[in-house]
Amino acid sequence: MKISRLALRKLLLGAVLLLVAAAITMFIKESLDTQNPESALPILTIEYNGTEVPPSQEGFLYRAGYEWSFFTTVERRAPQLAENDLPLIPLDVSPQAELELCFSKEPSSIKVLRASGTGSTEFLELTDASDGTFNTPTTSGVYVYKILAEWSTRGYIQYYFSLNVR
Repeated sequence: MKISRLALRKLLLGAVLLLVAAAITMFIKESLDTQNPESALPILTIEYNGTEVPPSQEGFLYRAGYEWSFFTTVERRAPQLAENDLPLIPLDVSPQAELELCFSKEPSSIKVLRASGTGSTEFLELTDASDGTFNTPTTSGVYVYKILAEWSTRGYIQYYFSLNVR
């Protein structure tokens, strides 16, 4: 079965136009994402005992900094506050309650670090939390958590939140 030259030209033209349309779409998305990079980043939600902490819990979760690679540019935002100056409002939780970190786009690695008290700057890594699930401490008090999530080809994001174990 032979394909006529006219049909071959139409197929090639269609393929070229499809590639041009894909390139224009990627350019527009890149332009919109770099104008407001915060809206293009994955979203973190935290589940407490299987229930999502409502986004209305003002001041509970703080995205401190990130480095994110788009197609042609890299956007960076360094933490704007020192760790002991973070505007965190602790969430009241029970001892040994389960917390799960849920990202809108699954990271390649997660590190969960914890400090005792809001003024403490000494964070210790929770070794059993690399899958994003961990339990709150058994001892009552205020604990500050630092989350370092990394996406292998895109970048990383750093979060903080605080818990008040009753």
